[in-house]
Amino acid sequence: MRFSFLLLSGFLATTLISFAQTNEDSTAPTLTLQPAGFTGFAGDTVTLAGSAQGSPAPVYQWLRDNFIVPGATSPTLMIANAAVGDTGLYVLVASNVLGSVNTVPVAVIITKRPQTILFTSNATAVPAGSSINVGAISTSSLPVTLSFVSGAGSLSGNRITGAGGDVVIRASQAGDATYDAATVERTFTFVAGGLSPFVTSAPADQTVASGASATFRVSAVGTPTPSYQWQKDGEPISGATRSILAIEAATLANAGRYTVVVGNAMGSVTSAASLFVRSAPVIVKSPENQTVDAGASTRLAVEAAGFPALTYQWRKNGGPVADATGAALVFAAVKNTDAGRYDVVITNELGSVTTAVATLAVNFRDFSGTYFGRFSGGAGNFALFVRLDGTAAFVGHLPQLQTGLAVLDVPVDAAGNFSVATRTLATTAFGADSAALADAEPGRAAAPQAITLRGVLDETTGTLSGSIPELGLSIEGTRAAARGPASAQAGFYSAVLVGSTDGRGYIVVAPDGQAYLFTASGATLDSATGTVSSDGRLRMTGTQAGLDFGFTGGTVTGTVQLPGGVIGTILGVAEDVRRDEHLANISVRSGVVANSTLITGFVVSGRSPKQVLVRAAGPALGLPPFNLPNVLVDPDIQLFRGNNQVAQNDNWGTPQANAAALATAATRSGAFAFRPGSADAALLRTLAPGAYTVVVGGGAGVVLAEVYEVLENNETPATRRLVNLSARGPVTAAAPLIAGFVISGNAPQRVLIRGVGPTLGAAPFNVANALPQPQLTLSRGRTTLRTGADWFRDPDVALIRSAAASVGAFPLGAQSRDAALLVFLAPGSYTAQVTGPAGANNANANGIALVEVYEVAP
Repeated sequence: MRFSFLLLSGFLATTLISFAQTNEDSTAPTLTLQPAGFTGFAGDTVTLAGSAQGSPAPVYQWLRDNFIVPGATSPTLMIANAAVGDTGLYVLVASNVLGSVNTVPVAVIITKRPQTILFTSNATAVPAGSSINVGAISTSSLPVTLSFVSGAGSLSGNRITGAGGDVVIRASQAGDATYDAATVERTFTFVAGGLSPFVTSAPADQTVASGASATFRVSAVGTPTPSYQWQKDGEPISGATRSILAIEAATLANAGRYTVVVGNAMGSVTSAASLFVRSAPVIVKSPENQTVDAGASTRLAVEAAGFPALTYQWRKNGGPVADATGAALVFAAVKNTDAGRYDVVITNELGSVTTAVATLAVNFRDFSGTYFGRFSGGAGNFALFVRLDGTAAFVGHLPQLQTGLAVLDVPVDAAGNFSVATRTLATTAFGADSAALADAEPGRAAAPQAITLRGVLDETTGTLSGSIPELGLSIEGTRAAARGPASAQAGFYSAVLVGSTDGRGYIVVAPDGQAYLFTASGATLDSATGTVSSDGRLRMTGTQAGLDFGFTGGTVTGTVQLPGGVIGTILGVAEDVRRDEHLANISVRSGVVANSTLITGFVVSGRSPKQVLVRAAGPALGLPPFNLPNVLVDPDIQLFRGNNQVAQNDNWGTPQANAAALATAATRSGAFAFRPGSADAALLRTLAPGAYTVVVGGGAGVVLAEVYEVLENNETPATRRLVNLSARGPVTAAAPLIAGFVISGNAPQRVLIRGVGPTLGAAPFNVANALPQPQLTLSRGRTTLRTGADWFRDPDVALIRSAAASVGAFPLGAQSRDAALLVFLAPGSYTAQVTGPAGANNANANGIALVEVYEVAP
C-alpha cells in the first residue's frame, strides 16, 4: 500500500510539535547530502544516497512520485535489477520531533535495453537459381525470426532461393521486459547471366635490389566486376584492394609470396607471385651462449636473411668446423672437446657477414687417462685408454680362454659408464678377418664369441670396475698418474710386425711409465707389461718373445725376438699422429716384343683430382747407371680411362713448352732425369679419381713404365693417392716382369702382391700363352724379403683371399698355381719380380703374366 505525502506530513507535524513542548534542547533536521538522479537500462542497479543531521537523530523515508516507498527507511536507497516501472521522481524525507526536511526530487529513468541483430551469412550476391543459407543472431541472445520482404525468390526456414535480382529478408526480435524489439533487413542479390572471375594477366615473380620499388599487377574479367584482396604469405594486406600492389622501397621484410584473391558473386580465383629482394646477408639472430653438461644434446642456431641463397660456415675458435654448413650446429652428445667459441660466416654472392661469438661451455667430469687392470680369477690383464673426447680403447689378453679383446671405440658417457657390444678375437685379424678365418680354418684358433663389455669409471678414486657377463668375468683397474717421467712417450700406439702377413699389436704407455702390450700373430696372442726406462726405452718379455721399443715423435720402433732366434722389426704410430702411409710411385719393367705392348693399370683414389707423372723409359735404360741391353729405342705412351684416350706422348720433349714442367715434376717426385731430346716418353696430367690404363708401344725391347704422384703446393700426403698397380707383359728366362713401388709416410703399409698366370689364361680372360707357373719374389734393394708360389698352399691363404676381396681384386682359381703375398712393409722402395719357377725349363719359363700391387687397409 502506498501512502500520500500530504497525510504523512500532517501526522509528523502534530507529533513533532507535541514533542517540542517537552524538549527545549533539540534541533530540527538539516540536509547534509542531496541524492543524484539515475538514467539506465532494465536490469541495472540503482543507488540513491542522501543524508541529514539533527537532534534527536532524524528518521528517513523515501518517496516516489509523492508516495511512500515501502521499507525504504535508510538514507541510501538501492534498487537491484531495476525495471521500467521503477521510473519516477524520488524524494528523501528526514524528520525528528522538531520538524522535517526533504531533498530536491531527483529523476530515475529506466528504459529497456536496445538490441542489435546481425546476419551471419557473408554472401550477399550469388548466381541466380542458387540458394543462400541465412542466419541471424541478436546481441540479447533472444531468438530471431526471419521473414521474406520482397523480390523474386522465396524463404524456406533459413534458406533463400532467388530467380534473379534483389531479395530482401527481414530479421526480427520482439523483445521482452529487458530488451526493446529490433528489426533489420538485408538485400541479397541473385545475379543472372554472371561470369566468375578469370585472370587474364597474372602477376609475375620479381627480383629487385634492396631499396628499389616493386609493383605487382593483375588483370581479370568477370560479371559483376571483380573485387581484389592482396595477401602476403597467406595474410591479408590492409587496404590492398586494387588490381595493382605497389611497394615503394623493398626491404628483406617485403620478400615473400604474394597472392591476390579476385572475387565476385559468381566465385573467386587466386593468382600468386614471389618477390625476391637482392641483399647481402643480414643477421636476424646470432647464436647464443650455452652451458651444458657433457653427454647432453644441444644446438647452436643462427637466423639470417638475404638473397641469393645463403651459405653457412660454422667456426670454432676461429677455425672452420668440418661439414658444419647449415643454419644450426647440432651436438647429439656434447663432448669435452666441443667447448669453445663459435661463430658463423654467412655468405652469398653479394657479400658476407659474421655473427657475434657464442661460447659453448661444457660441464664435464674428466675420466681421461690410462687404466691398467685384471680380469677376475687370474684370467688375464687389460689396459683402457680413455680419450678427452669421451671415447676409449680397450685391449686385453685372456690366456686361459685362448682369446683376447681389442675394441678401439668404446663410448664413455658423462657419468663415466661404458658399454659396448663386441666379439672376442679368433686371431690377430682384430675383427674384420677373424670370422672369415675362423670359418675357413676353424682349427687354427678359438672361435670368436659375441660379448658385452660394460663398466663404470670413478673420476674421484681413479678406479674402474665392470664385467663381461657372457664370459662370467669381472674387471677392475686403476688409473695411472696423469704426469710422470714418460709423459713424452705416453699414448696409445698401433704397431705391426714388418714382413708379416698379420702380425699386429697395441702398446699403451702411461705418463708414469707403466706400459701394456697386446700382440697377435697368426693364432698366437700375447701380452706383456713393463715400465719405460729413464732413457725412454721400453723392454718387455711376453710369454712368446722378448721386445725392445724406442719412441720418437709419436712413432715407435722396436725389435722382437721370435721363436728360433729370429729378430723381427716392429713399427707403430700413436693414434694422435696423422698416418700418411701410401704408395707414392709405381713402375713396371718388361720386355716388349714386336707387334705387342706393355699394358699397365693404376687407380687414383680420393675425392678430388690428383697430379701424376706417367713415363715410359727406353733409351734412358741403356745409359749409365742402368746400362741395360736391348732397350726399346723409341717408346710411346697412350693413357686411357676406360675406352677413352686421355692423353698420349712420343718423345717427352715434344712439344718443347712441356719439357720444363716435366723435368720439374720428375725432380719433385724423385724420378731420375731424362736427357734433353731423348726419345723417352712422358705425360704430366691432373687426373680425377678412378682407374687408368697406360699402354706402352713402339717396337721391341726392354722398357720401364712409371707412375709417380706429384704433390701440389700445400697438399697433405695420402689424402689423394695411388692405391694399386697392375701390369701385363711377357716373361722370359732372360727378362722377368718387374714391378717397382715406393711406400711413403710414417707408418708401415699392408700390401697385397700377386703374380698371375694360370688364372689369366682361364675364362673369362682367356689370354693366350699365359705363364703356367709364376713365382713371385719381393725384394728391398738386393735383399729378398719373401717369395711365393702356388698361392693356395700359403698358410695365410684365408687372409689373402679376404684382402683380395676387400680391394676389389678378381678371385684366383681355388687351386691355381698363381702366386700371392700379403705383407706389412715399412716405408721405402721395393720390387716384385715375376719369373718362372725355380729350375724352370722352356715349357714353364716363358709366357704372359700379370703383376699387381694393392694397398690393403690394416
